[in-house]
Amino acid sequence: MSEKKKRFAADGRFYRGAMRWLGVGFEFLIVVGLFVGGGYWLDELEGTRPGWMILGFFVGFGVMLYIMIQRARRETAQEDAEKKLEWEKELKSEDKEHES
Repeated sequence: MSEKKKRFAADGRFYRGAMRWLGVGFEFLIVVGLFVGGGYWLDELEGTRPGWMILGFFVGFGVMLYIMIQRARRETAQEDAEKKLEWEKELKSEDKEHES
């Protein structure tokens, strides 16, 4: 394993990211399940099985897909900012070493 990969795994970013996305997966299941459950309830109320339940699935899936895309964009921007700070620190430390 390269030194860069070892550093990445050692600082915990990998594990924090994995746990964060595991939580998003559970949230995805819960939200879609709630929309499907609401659709099922409407189907029972109106006797239109399985129309509302199918619609609930697609609406819940769409809502969570939108939320996941927004989170991914936000996290990518945050990771890019962190990497930029790391590179700047490395450059400053290299400049100090060359000056000495």
